[in-house]
Amino acid sequence: MVSQERLEGNWKRVLGAVTEKYAQITGDDLQRVQGNVEQLIGLLERKTGKSREQIEAFIDNCCQSGESAMNRVSGAAAEYADMAGRAVRDNYQRLSGEAQRGYEYSVRSMQRRPLESVAIALGAGMLAGLALGITLLGRRR
Repeated sequence: MVSQERLEGNWKRVLGAVTEKYAQITGDDLQRVQGNVEQLIGLLERKTGKSREQIEAFIDNCCQSGESAMNRVSGAAAEYADMAGRAVRDNYQRLSGEAQRGYEYSVRSMQRRPLESVAIALGAGMLAGLALGITLLGRRR
């Protein structure tokens, strides 16, 4: 027999299956049941003439198909998360390698031409300071 919690988790799926299979069950009938498994079974017994076991099997089947769909969705989500994680790791490793090569190139350049490197760093620092100063003056006004 399906539990109350399991029915609540699959309520919309069960409602759809009930209205599809048993046309004599109205939306008002289902509204009165309000998610109660015992009331739903009683309603279906009265309206359809089916046995309690048949109705329980039907409801259980509805819940299982909903849970298997959720398992498929969660499995697909886990697979996509794994793929995204691998892509992030691969890109991180690639970028890390490129940053390391850039650092090594900069160090070699500074060792070959130390005066030019200092002049470039000084000029870049002055430009950054000017840009920051202009930005801050613009905000004060």
